[in-house]
Amino acid sequence: MVFLKLIIAVFVGVILAINLKGISSPLSLYFSIAVSILVFTYILDRLSVVVDFLNNVMDGIGLQSGYLSILIKVVGISYICEFTSNICKEAGFLAVAGQVEISGKITMMIISMPVLFAIVDTITNII
Repeated sequence: MVFLKLIIAVFVGVILAINLKGISSPLSLYFSIAVSILVFTYILDRLSVVVDFLNNVMDGIGLQSGYLSILIKVVGISYICEFTSNICKEAGFLAVAGQVEISGKITMMIISMPVLFAIVDTITNII
């Protein structure tokens, strides 16, 4: 039910932002950012349920929690970069949006290096 309320709020927010665009483009952008932040906080609130579930799964199958930490960081970086990139695109800053996306990809690659090293180590031990 909370999700339905969120979707209705987003539709109302988008309609208001479209109407404000004709009056004041910057005000429309700020309103669009506010609606995006509303969705962002909703997702952060619900994310704890997913993290708890993943912790239980990791404990159940005996995997290291470090891998879960890396997974959560990568998903978080991905979402934040996409969120930021979309706001930059909405404001008309396509080059900045592209740089945000590239920096996010590089950061995710750096954070996931321990997993890559573990895979390479496992392969070399098998061979």
